[in-house]
Amino acid sequence: MELTDEHIVPLALNGQHIIRKASCLVCADITKKFEQDVARGLWGDARTSYDAPSRRKRARKTHITLTDPDNPARRIKVPYSEYPAPMAVYKMGRAGLLEGLPETVDISGMWKIEAISDGEKNKAFEQKYGMKLTARFRHVPASYARLIAKIGYGQILCSLDPGDFTPICIPYMLGHKSNVSFVVCGSPDYAAPDSGKGYGLRTAGFGTPERLMLMAEVRLLANNQSPTHHVVVGEVVGRERVAAVRAKLGDVQIEMLPSALPRAAPATHWMPGCWPLPFWAPVAG
Repeated sequence: MELTDEHIVPLALNGQHIIRKASCLVCADITKKFEQDVARGLWGDARTSYDAPSRRKRARKTHITLTDPDNPARRIKVPYSEYPAPMAVYKMGRAGLLEGLPETVDISGMWKIEAISDGEKNKAFEQKYGMKLTARFRHVPASYARLIAKIGYGQILCSLDPGDFTPICIPYMLGHKSNVSFVVCGSPDYAAPDSGKGYGLRTAGFGTPERLMLMAEVRLLANNQSPTHHVVVGEVVGRERVAAVRAKLGDVQIEMLPSALPRAAPATHWMPGCWPLPFWAPVAG
Protein backbone atom coordinates (compact mmCIF):
# COMPACT_ATOMS: atom_id res chain seq x y z
CA MET A 1 0.00 0.00 0.00
CA GLU A 2 1.33 3.41 -0.95
CA LEU A 3 1.58 5.80 2.01
CA THR A 4 2.08 9.56 2.02
CA ASP A 5 3.74 11.95 4.48
CA GLU A 6 1.44 14.19 6.54
CA HIS A 7 2.06 17.63 7.99
CA ILE A 8 0.59 17.65 11.50
CA VAL A 9 -0.17 21.36 11.14
CA PRO A 10 -0.84 22.14 7.45
CA LEU A 11 1.82 23.72 5.28
CA ALA A 12 -0.75 26.50 4.77
CA LEU A 13 0.03 27.60 8.35
CA ASN A 14 3.76 26.96 7.99
CA GLY A 15 3.51 23.60 9.73
CA GLN A 16 6.96 22.14 10.29
CA HIS A 17 6.18 18.78 11.91
CA ILE A 18 5.74 15.83 9.53
CA ILE A 19 4.75 12.22 10.17
CA ARG A 20 6.38 10.01 7.56
CA LYS A 21 4.27 7.48 5.64
CA ALA A 22 1.22 8.33 7.73
CA SER A 23 -1.76 8.13 5.33
CA CYS A 24 -3.05 5.88 2.59
CA LEU A 25 -4.04 7.65 -0.62
CA VAL A 26 -7.75 7.53 0.23
CA CYS A 27 -7.29 9.15 3.65
CA ALA A 28 -4.77 11.63 2.26
CA ASP A 29 -7.36 12.75 -0.30
CA ILE A 30 -9.97 13.23 2.46
CA THR A 31 -7.66 15.33 4.65
CA LYS A 32 -6.50 17.33 1.64
CA LYS A 33 -10.09 18.35 0.86
CA PHE A 34 -10.99 19.67 4.30
CA GLU A 35 -7.59 21.36 4.68
CA GLN A 36 -8.11 23.16 1.37
CA ASP A 37 -11.64 24.08 2.43
CA VAL A 38 -10.18 25.94 5.43
CA ALA A 39 -7.02 27.28 3.79
CA ARG A 40 -8.85 28.74 0.79
CA GLY A 41 -12.37 29.44 2.06
CA LEU A 42 -11.73 30.63 5.60
CA TRP A 43 -8.14 31.90 5.35
CA GLY A 44 -7.66 32.51 1.62
CA ASP A 45 -7.30 36.31 1.60
CA ALA A 46 -5.30 36.38 4.84
CA ARG A 47 -2.83 33.76 3.60
CA THR A 48 -2.31 35.76 0.41
CA SER A 49 -2.01 39.03 2.32
CA TYR A 50 0.72 37.67 4.60
CA ASP A 51 2.40 35.56 1.91
CA ALA A 52 1.82 32.29 3.78
CA PRO A 53 3.41 29.10 2.42
CA SER A 54 1.63 27.52 -0.52
CA ARG A 55 2.30 24.98 -3.26
CA ARG A 56 0.43 27.29 -5.68
CA LYS A 57 2.11 30.66 -5.04
CA ARG A 58 2.48 31.40 -8.74
CA ALA A 59 -1.31 31.24 -9.11
CA ARG A 60 -1.96 33.80 -6.38
CA LYS A 61 -3.58 37.10 -7.23
CA THR A 62 -1.55 40.22 -6.52
CA HIS A 63 -4.50 42.58 -5.84
CA ILE A 64 -7.94 42.47 -4.29
CA THR A 65 -10.92 44.65 -5.26
CA LEU A 66 -12.81 46.09 -2.28
CA THR A 67 -16.11 47.92 -1.94
CA ASP A 68 -16.29 50.88 0.44
CA PRO A 69 -18.96 49.91 3.04
CA ASP A 70 -19.88 53.59 3.49
CA ASN A 71 -20.04 54.24 -0.25
CA PRO A 72 -21.01 51.09 -2.20
CA ALA A 73 -20.46 52.88 -5.52
CA ARG A 74 -16.76 53.21 -4.69
CA ARG A 75 -14.56 50.23 -5.50
CA ILE A 76 -10.79 50.22 -5.12
CA LYS A 77 -8.03 47.83 -6.14
CA VAL A 78 -5.54 47.17 -3.34
CA PRO A 79 -2.27 45.20 -3.40
CA TYR A 80 -2.60 42.15 -1.17
CA SER A 81 0.60 43.19 0.59
CA GLU A 82 -1.24 46.30 1.91
CA TYR A 83 -4.52 44.54 2.71
CA PRO A 84 -4.64 43.48 6.40
CA ALA A 85 -6.96 40.54 5.87
CA PRO A 86 -7.96 39.02 9.23
CA MET A 87 -7.65 35.32 10.04
CA ALA A 88 -10.98 33.77 10.99
CA VAL A 89 -11.21 31.20 13.79
CA TYR A 90 -14.03 29.50 15.66
CA LYS A 91 -14.62 30.11 19.34
CA MET A 92 -16.08 27.02 20.96
CA GLY A 93 -17.07 25.50 24.29
CA ARG A 94 -16.33 22.08 25.79
CA ALA A 95 -16.81 19.02 23.56
CA GLY A 96 -20.12 17.18 23.81
CA LEU A 97 -18.45 13.97 24.99
CA LEU A 98 -16.85 15.84 27.90
CA GLU A 99 -20.19 17.32 28.90
CA GLY A 100 -21.77 13.88 29.04
CA LEU A 101 -24.07 14.62 26.08
CA PRO A 102 -25.33 11.95 23.69
CA GLU A 103 -23.46 11.76 20.41
CA THR A 104 -26.65 12.83 18.62
CA VAL A 105 -26.53 16.31 20.23
CA ASP A 106 -24.66 18.65 17.88
CA ILE A 107 -23.48 21.82 19.64
CA SER A 108 -21.57 23.30 16.70
CA GLY A 109 -24.40 25.79 16.17
CA MET A 110 -23.12 27.55 19.29
CA TRP A 111 -19.66 28.11 17.81
CA LYS A 112 -18.84 31.70 16.90
CA ILE A 113 -16.68 32.76 14.00
CA GLU A 114 -14.32 35.55 15.00
CA ALA A 115 -11.57 37.48 13.24
CA ILE A 116 -7.99 37.99 14.41
CA SER A 117 -6.35 41.00 12.80
CA ASP A 118 -3.30 43.24 12.95
CA GLY A 119 -4.44 46.51 14.56
CA GLU A 120 -1.51 48.59 13.35
CA LYS A 121 -1.81 47.36 9.79
CA ASN A 122 -5.57 48.04 9.92
CA LYS A 123 -4.94 51.69 10.88
CA ALA A 124 -2.40 52.14 8.11
CA PHE A 125 -4.84 50.69 5.58
CA GLU A 126 -7.74 52.91 6.66
CA GLN A 127 -5.57 56.04 6.64
CA LYS A 128 -4.16 55.35 3.19
CA TYR A 129 -7.37 54.27 1.46
CA GLY A 130 -9.94 56.27 3.42
CA MET A 131 -12.28 53.37 4.05
CA LYS A 132 -13.06 50.88 6.79
CA LEU A 133 -11.53 47.44 6.55
CA THR A 134 -13.84 44.77 5.15
CA ALA A 135 -13.24 41.03 4.91
CA ARG A 136 -14.91 37.95 3.49
CA PHE A 137 -14.92 34.38 4.78
CA ARG A 138 -16.61 31.15 3.83
CA HIS A 139 -18.28 29.52 6.84
CA VAL A 140 -16.71 26.03 7.13
CA PRO A 141 -17.13 24.90 10.77
CA ALA A 142 -17.10 21.16 10.03
CA SER A 143 -13.93 21.36 7.93
CA TYR A 144 -12.27 23.55 10.54
CA ALA A 145 -13.10 21.08 13.33
CA ARG A 146 -11.91 18.12 11.25
CA LEU A 147 -8.65 19.97 10.69
CA ILE A 148 -8.27 20.48 14.45
CA ALA A 149 -9.02 16.78 14.98
CA LYS A 150 -6.31 15.80 12.51
CA ILE A 151 -3.77 18.06 14.19
CA GLY A 152 -4.68 16.66 17.62
CA TYR A 153 -4.37 13.07 16.42
CA GLY A 154 -0.98 13.84 14.91
CA GLN A 155 0.15 15.42 18.17
CA ILE A 156 -0.62 12.21 20.11
CA LEU A 157 1.26 10.15 17.51
CA CYS A 158 4.39 12.17 18.28
CA SER A 159 4.53 10.35 21.65
CA LEU A 160 2.58 7.12 21.18
CA ASP A 161 2.24 4.37 18.59
CA PRO A 162 -1.19 3.74 16.99
CA GLY A 163 -1.46 0.43 18.83
CA ASP A 164 -1.03 2.07 22.24
CA PHE A 165 -4.58 3.44 22.29
CA THR A 166 -8.01 3.13 20.71
CA PRO A 167 -8.71 6.19 18.53
CA ILE A 168 -11.94 8.11 19.05
CA CYS A 169 -11.50 11.13 16.74
CA ILE A 170 -10.70 9.29 13.48
CA PRO A 171 -14.31 8.65 12.30
CA TYR A 172 -15.07 12.38 12.76
CA MET A 173 -11.84 13.44 11.09
CA LEU A 174 -12.51 11.25 8.05
CA GLY A 175 -16.19 12.21 7.81
CA HIS A 176 -17.61 8.79 8.70
CA LYS A 177 -19.37 10.51 11.61
CA SER A 178 -20.70 14.04 11.16
CA ASN A 179 -21.06 15.51 14.68
CA VAL A 180 -17.49 16.78 15.12
CA SER A 181 -18.56 18.89 18.11
CA PHE A 182 -18.76 15.64 20.09
CA VAL A 183 -14.94 15.39 20.15
CA VAL A 184 -13.63 18.85 19.15
CA CYS A 185 -14.17 22.12 20.95
CA GLY A 186 -12.09 24.52 22.99
CA SER A 187 -11.49 27.06 25.68
CA PRO A 188 -14.08 29.84 26.11
CA ASP A 189 -11.24 32.34 26.66
CA TYR A 190 -8.47 33.54 24.39
CA ALA A 191 -4.88 32.95 25.50
CA ALA A 192 -2.39 35.82 25.53
CA PRO A 193 -0.04 36.11 22.52
CA ASP A 194 3.03 33.88 22.60
CA SER A 195 5.57 35.99 20.72
CA GLY A 196 7.39 34.26 17.91
CA LYS A 197 5.27 31.10 18.06
CA GLY A 198 3.09 30.27 15.09
CA TYR A 199 1.21 27.44 16.76
CA GLY A 200 1.22 25.43 19.97
CA LEU A 201 0.46 21.73 20.52
CA ARG A 202 0.21 19.86 23.81
CA THR A 203 -0.78 16.39 25.01
CA ALA A 204 -2.90 15.90 28.14
CA GLY A 205 -5.27 13.35 29.61
CA PHE A 206 -7.53 12.28 32.44
CA GLY A 207 -8.94 9.09 33.86
CA THR A 208 -8.36 6.33 36.37
CA PRO A 209 -5.65 3.68 36.69
CA GLU A 210 -7.92 1.39 34.64
CA ARG A 211 -9.02 3.80 31.90
CA LEU A 212 -7.38 6.86 30.40
CA MET A 213 -8.73 9.48 27.97
CA LEU A 214 -6.08 11.04 25.73
CA MET A 215 -6.53 14.72 24.88
CA ALA A 216 -4.66 17.12 22.60
CA GLU A 217 -4.56 20.90 22.84
CA VAL A 218 -4.24 22.79 19.57
CA ARG A 219 -3.61 26.50 19.41
CA LEU A 220 -3.26 28.08 15.97
CA LEU A 221 -1.99 31.65 15.47
CA ALA A 222 -0.35 31.46 18.89
CA ASN A 223 1.55 34.72 18.37
CA ASN A 224 -1.84 36.47 18.49
CA GLN A 225 -4.58 36.53 21.09
CA SER A 226 -6.24 33.34 19.88
CA PRO A 227 -8.38 30.43 21.14
CA THR A 228 -7.07 27.06 22.26
CA HIS A 229 -8.92 24.01 20.96
CA HIS A 230 -9.04 20.50 22.33
CA VAL A 231 -9.53 17.10 20.72
CA VAL A 232 -10.72 13.90 22.38
CA VAL A 233 -8.18 11.74 20.54
CA GLY A 234 -8.53 8.28 22.05
CA GLU A 235 -8.65 6.07 25.11
CA VAL A 236 -6.56 3.43 26.80
CA VAL A 237 -8.33 0.60 28.65
CA GLY A 238 -6.75 -1.78 31.16
CA ARG A 239 -4.45 -1.13 34.11
CA GLU A 240 -1.31 -2.46 32.43
CA ARG A 241 -1.90 -0.53 29.20
CA VAL A 242 -2.65 2.69 31.12
CA ALA A 243 0.56 2.31 33.13
CA ALA A 244 2.58 1.68 29.94
CA VAL A 245 1.12 4.74 28.17
CA ARG A 246 1.69 6.97 31.20
CA ALA A 247 5.31 5.82 31.28
CA LYS A 248 5.70 6.68 27.58
CA LEU A 249 4.13 10.10 28.03
CA GLY A 250 6.47 11.00 30.88
CA ASP A 251 5.85 14.53 32.15
CA VAL A 252 2.60 15.01 30.21
CA GLN A 253 -0.22 16.38 32.38
CA ILE A 254 -2.49 13.45 33.27
CA GLU A 255 -5.29 14.09 35.76
CA MET A 256 -6.16 10.96 37.74
CA LEU A 257 -9.76 11.14 38.98
CA PRO A 258 -11.79 9.11 41.48
CA SER A 259 -13.69 6.26 39.88
CA ALA A 260 -17.25 7.22 40.82
CA LEU A 261 -17.43 10.35 42.95
CA PRO A 262 -19.11 13.68 42.09
CA ARG A 263 -16.71 16.18 40.60
CA ALA A 264 -16.58 19.97 40.88
CA ALA A 265 -16.33 22.31 37.90
CA PRO A 266 -13.26 21.38 35.80
CA ALA A 267 -10.16 23.50 36.07
CA THR A 268 -9.30 23.30 32.36
CA HIS A 269 -11.36 23.22 29.18
CA TRP A 270 -10.22 19.71 28.19
CA MET A 271 -11.38 18.12 31.45
CA PRO A 272 -14.86 16.51 31.75
CA GLY A 273 -17.68 18.81 32.78
CA CYS A 274 -19.35 15.97 34.69
CA TRP A 275 -17.89 12.92 36.38
CA PRO A 276 -18.08 10.07 35.91
CA LEU A 277 -18.98 10.38 32.24
CA PRO A 278 -22.13 8.43 31.27
CA PHE A 279 -20.22 5.80 29.27
CA TRP A 280 -17.42 5.50 31.86
CA ALA A 281 -18.24 2.05 33.22
CA PRO A 282 -15.84 0.35 35.63
CA VAL A 283 -13.11 -1.61 33.87
CA ALA A 284 -11.49 -4.71 35.24
CA GLY A 285 -7.71 -4.53 35.40
